[in-house]
Amino acid sequence: MKLDGLQIARACAALGIAYFHSWRPFIGFPPGSAHPIPLLRDHGWIAVDFFFAISGFVICLVTTSAGFDRIAFMIRRAFRLYPLWIATSLVYLFLTRFIGRDAGQTNEFFIYSLTLLPTDGFPFYNLGWSLQHEMAFYVLATLVVPRFGLTGLAGALAAGIIADHLFALPWYLHQFFSYYGNFLAGIAAFAVYRHTTKLGVVLPIALGLVALYYAGARTFYPIGLFCWLIGFLNMISPSKIGATLGDASYSIYLIHPLVFLSIYIMLPDPLPPNWVQEPIRYLALVAICGIATATWFLFERPLIRIGEASANLAMRALGRLPQNPPAATVKSGSQ
Repeated sequence: MKLDGLQIARACAALGIAYFHSWRPFIGFPPGSAHPIPLLRDHGWIAVDFFFAISGFVICLVTTSAGFDRIAFMIRRAFRLYPLWIATSLVYLFLTRFIGRDAGQTNEFFIYSLTLLPTDGFPFYNLGWSLQHEMAFYVLATLVVPRFGLTGLAGALAAGIIADHLFALPWYLHQFFSYYGNFLAGIAAFAVYRHTTKLGVVLPIALGLVALYYAGARTFYPIGLFCWLIGFLNMISPSKIGATLGDASYSIYLIHPLVFLSIYIMLPDPLPPNWVQEPIRYLALVAICGIATATWFLFERPLIRIGEASANLAMRALGRLPQNPPAATVKSGSQ
């Protein structure tokens, strides 16, 4: 199953967070000498929250499909997330350790970070914090949905949100529960999106912008994310470029800091004139899209196929290969 608008949503989220981090090569330039887009400079971080809402929607598609099996699903997810995560973490290790910019962390912490288990703070390659949330959500969904359905999953997320507001929870619970509302926004969008086509694209996205602008607190962000998701889901027939960038969104997410860090390392001393910053920013974004697209075709997609084959092999070994396995072609909302 493929939803065109979901691809565009993923591409926009990935490019939004990439632009938000595009200040990294310019640390040495005088403050205020660059001219970034103010909205993306100040609020581009919300693209990660939007990724969580997309994941909430996609998990509904996957777990309610015919023949869903939790073991097969987790095998597919592992092949989808871990290979590129490990590869980019190793590149980050090289850039920070072996070119004179030590990240200040131990080898043991690096290895632990590769597992995507919870860390009190950022993992070694700091983008992995969002993947920790993704993996925890996948585990929760596979435990709850087969027995209690999507209503049970929504209830579990709501209970976590309420507990986080009422009690002083340990860090490993607080850091997950505080983002549950974003996943819940995706579940809510799944429940109603078939009945919202008459709203079109512009109105829900505009309402989402208004909601996010006036929210004032993260507690209310899911309302805006829900509206955004509805708007994107109403999109049809996107350009091939948008669909391809949607496929490559996970690569864009994990690769963009490596490109920015590489540019920072390669900039000459003394620095070039201030006016070069914006051309460098946009050339870097184009390069990120090109590298990520190549990574999708040459690395991610082959490993997804291996994951699908491994899941089917595991199901055969367990004697429960479904006649119609969950569609691996669903364009997943994960980064």
